[in-house]
Order: sequence, then C-alpha cells, then structure tokens
Amino acid sequence: MAKKNFGVIGLGKFGTSAALTLAKEGKHVLAIDKDEARINSIKDYVTWARQADSTNKDALVEAGIANCDVVIVAIGEDIDASVLATLNLKEVGVEYVVAKASTEQHGKILSKIGADRVVHPEGDTGKRLAWQLMSSDVLEFIELSPLYAVKEVSVPKQFVNKAIKHLHIGTNFGVLVLAIQRGADRLIVPSTDIRFHAEDKITVVGKTEDIKHFSEHFRLK
Repeated sequence: MAKKNFGVIGLGKFGTSAALTLAKEGKHVLAIDKDEARINSIKDYVTWARQADSTNKDALVEAGIANCDVVIVAIGEDIDASVLATLNLKEVGVEYVVAKASTEQHGKILSKIGADRVVHPEGDTGKRLAWQLMSSDVLEFIELSPLYAVKEVSVPKQFVNKAIKHLHIGTNFGVLVLAIQRGADRLIVPSTDIRFHAEDKITVVGKTEDIKHFSEHFRLK
C-alpha cells in the first residue's frame, strides 16, 4: 500500500459511512470486519476488504493494518473489542488511531490506552470530541463493566528499578499493565523489558476486585 492509507475496523453504519466517504474521495481504504456479509457488501467500493477479528493482533497484521497511516476503530457497543482493537493498533505501530466511543467512560478508557482521537457520533452529532493523552490526571478509576475496570496508580516502591517481566504482575495479581506515564511521556502497552521508575504512574486493567487487591497489597506494605 502507498501512503496515505486509511483503515476502518467495524463496518456498522458509522464505519461503513466513513469507509465509503474516504473511498469516494480517492483514498486508499482497508476495511475490516469479522462479519463476512459486511465485507462482501463493501468490497467493491474500497481498495481492500478483509474479514478478520480485530481483537487478534496477528489477524490484523495479516490483513495489512500496519501499512495504514490512520485507522478508525468504528466498534462502539462492544467495549472489550473496541479496547483490544485500539491496543493492538498502537502495539503494531499505527501512527494515528481514531476510536468511536459509545459512552463518556468508554471514551476516557480509549484515550487512556492510546487512541489519538475519540469521537462520540451518536451523542454529539456534528461535533468532534477528542481526548489527547496529555494528562496523567484524566483517569483515576473507570468502570469498564460491572466486573472490570481500569485504574491509574503510582508505581509501588517494590517495583522500582525492576523489569515488568520479572514481576509477574498478571500471574500474581490478575491485572494487565496497559500504560506507563513517565513525566510527559506515555508508554502504551510497554515492553516487558521496561524497568519502572520511582515517579511512574501505571495504568492497569482487570477485574475490579483484583485491582482493589493490587492497590491495597502495596498500600499496606
């Protein structure tokens, strides 16, 4: 693919409209959806149409998503799929990710994990609402569902100067490190080789009870 290339993940009403508009303007568009019928309905109008599960990073890479400069995640209602797709895109190096959110909380989560722009097409027709990942204070605790949540915490002193891979955070506490705020820099889906610094703030996702246990475990030490 030659620049500038656009990707659209999720071919509901919003995603299909975005893909077709881009295609009509002569842009190279890669359309992705796990539903074969949706792929068949758009394949004659876009440059590439691929049936793939966006929560599977390998499937996205195979579909060619890493060759896109801008990707629109048009998955709104399935929050888990939307979050995983956004994480996968940033991990494979997509330069600019625009993500559709179904609620304000969903939007905050998307911004926190690396979406460069978040839009709320249903709730704010005619407006572009965006959150830039600039402030570590945007998110303290956000409920993702009745069972899962995202929280930003100061790095425990026991983690300082230790690599993520040696701490076995997922095994020991049941939470996943989504990001590290280090001064003005935000490390999205950090490498497990990265060592924590004393002033880091880390964003974790997991079951609400596991996050609570993770926070309290170090608070009491």
